[in-house]
Amino acid sequence: MKKLVCKYCGNAEFYVLSVNETLCKCGVRLTKPSDYLREDSPKWRGDQRRQAEAISKISLLKREIDKCLDERDQERFKKLTYELRVSQYALTDSKAHFKERLNQNGKTYS
Repeated sequence: MKKLVCKYCGNAEFYVLSVNETLCKCGVRLTKPSDYLREDSPKWRGDQRRQAEAISKISLLKREIDKCLDERDQERFKKLTYELRVSQYALTDSKAHFKERLNQNGKTYS
């Protein structure tokens, strides 16, 4: 998978603020897929967008789980860990699906 860069400054480092919002180092809030560019192409594929959303959701869930551990909230912890497992499974399943589609098109995936 190619690296994403900010459309405005070309920087590749982002901070995840929420599921659909990241903050670039230049200070711009990136909320739409059109705010990003890939190094090789300005367009995103749907599979890559879903993977990016799943990764940011997993990151946010891990933060929330850490808060639950600090507050010793077992019920919320159980709920969030279940949601984390589901999200991680969906991410690995989408990666496998993406690899399969690339192999069907005659391209190799490394």
